[in-house]
Amino acid sequence: MARTCVNEAGAGAARGAPLARGLAAASLGLLCWMHQAAAADNPALSLPEADQQCLGCHGTEGMKKELPDGGTLSLHVPPEVYAKSVHKANGCGSCHSDIDIKNHPPSHRDIKSLRQYSIDRAQACRQCHDEAFKQYEGSVHAQRVQQGNPVAPVCTGCHGSHSVTPRTAYETCVTCHSAGLDAHRKWLPNARLHQEVVSCAACHAPAAPRMIDLRLYDATAHAWVSEPEGAARFEKLARAADADGNGLDAAELRALLGELNQDKAAPRKTLRGRVELRDNAEAHHLAEKARAVRTCDSCHRAGAEPFRSVTVSVTGPDGRPARYPAQRDVLSAPLAVASLPEFYAVGGTRSRALDLLFVLTLLGGAAVPVGHLSLRLITRKFRKTGSGGGPAGHDR
Repeated sequence: MARTCVNEAGAGAARGAPLARGLAAASLGLLCWMHQAAAADNPALSLPEADQQCLGCHGTEGMKKELPDGGTLSLHVPPEVYAKSVHKANGCGSCHSDIDIKNHPPSHRDIKSLRQYSIDRAQACRQCHDEAFKQYEGSVHAQRVQQGNPVAPVCTGCHGSHSVTPRTAYETCVTCHSAGLDAHRKWLPNARLHQEVVSCAACHAPAAPRMIDLRLYDATAHAWVSEPEGAARFEKLARAADADGNGLDAAELRALLGELNQDKAAPRKTLRGRVELRDNAEAHHLAEKARAVRTCDSCHRAGAEPFRSVTVSVTGPDGRPARYPAQRDVLSAPLAVASLPEFYAVGGTRSRALDLLFVLTLLGGAAVPVGHLSLRLITRKFRKTGSGGGPAGHDR
């Protein structure tokens, strides 16, 4: 009898074990879902524990340090801003390696001024961005810093510190050079269009090689197409379209756009061209404005340097362009006309085949009035005779 009770109890426990495991799994799943939901509302929760520890203090609004010269250094780092930064993957310690967490905050730290602190901290950028830093050292911005100009930008002046996110050169430059558009209007025809389709550095870093980047554009939303996190497929489709692996030609570019626009319910994607630098690091080597490119034929002529290198791109999930090479002929091939309805540069994208078609159309149009006039001259004598110059006309 006891044995029976024991066996029945064991059987009951065995039957209850799957239920317990199921409840535990469900509870764990619920906790994970709650954590993901909380992380979506508060991106800082997705940061590593070490960064969350830093933000436990520095996330406090109003945190600051008074400096000996009377200035104030803000120590506040908005967690939601840092969590969206491209630097969040690096962690706080990658830039602040001089901080000893066991002895932080230190009892004393000599910071002479906010300006000097910004200049000194820019050296941290060099750890990862050495090439860009070297380019910057030869720029007009660095010269102004060395001359003691109090507003000349260092790295954080253009890119921010804890809020570094990808932005176009134009978006960055207008922060300080807001009067730039009006200044360009004085000499540059259609200045606004030029500033939309030409990167600032393409003219203001005159020694840097340039290219044409054809970026996917949503004409309905009037915005660049961005690929969502975890669903990037542009590069895969581009590689599939480029069967021979030597860059997209006009036919392959058309096939790629067809694949990208298969979903008829989604906004149609087109391509908009921009003059960009081939190496983004060289965008930091900005010259004096007197040395900036100001000649029209640097772009508006056949075989101009920017049109010798072409890429097709989409804005990636991190905000940076994901580029794929294309053949230079895609800009002028007749087959590419339908693929590039929103990109045309007078002279730069000149197509001989289209030029010939234009000449033939022009000659065809001119042939109608010339032929009509010639025919009237040839038949003039006969028309006069039939209209009353002879007996037949008199009888009528």
